[in-house]
Amino acid sequence: MTTLYRAADDGIITDCASFSASREVAEAYLDNPGFGGRSLWSADVDLESASVLDLYDDADPVQTIVDLLDVRHPGAIGADEWVPRICSRLADAGYEWVRVRDSYPVDAETWIWVGGDEPEMIEENS
Repeated sequence: MTTLYRAADDGIITDCASFSASREVAEAYLDNPGFGGRSLWSADVDLESASVLDLYDDADPVQTIVDLLDVRHPGAIGADEWVPRICSRLADAGYEWVRVRDSYPVDAETWIWVGGDEPEMIEENS
């Protein structure tokens, strides 16, 4: 099991959600207007048996998604921003999690839940 963290106002997950394996990175979203939220949450996730699309070290992750899903290229957008917009397409392709290199904090490892069993959220004492 891997513990992933998320800053959010509540433990409800709709559509898709971004998580970090680093508590410190998730804490950066506790005070990031427009993103994150006021509370820190965690979830123990079995990433070993989940269907994961790992784009973290991919030289052109957006093109990889375009080729994988046979969709139109979104233009000047990073995978960390695009994956949440197309999470249902990725779930339909059989993926549960997508690992990307995030732009905030720079080069952060972000896990995006796109489908499958919803992670059980536990509120952390900050």
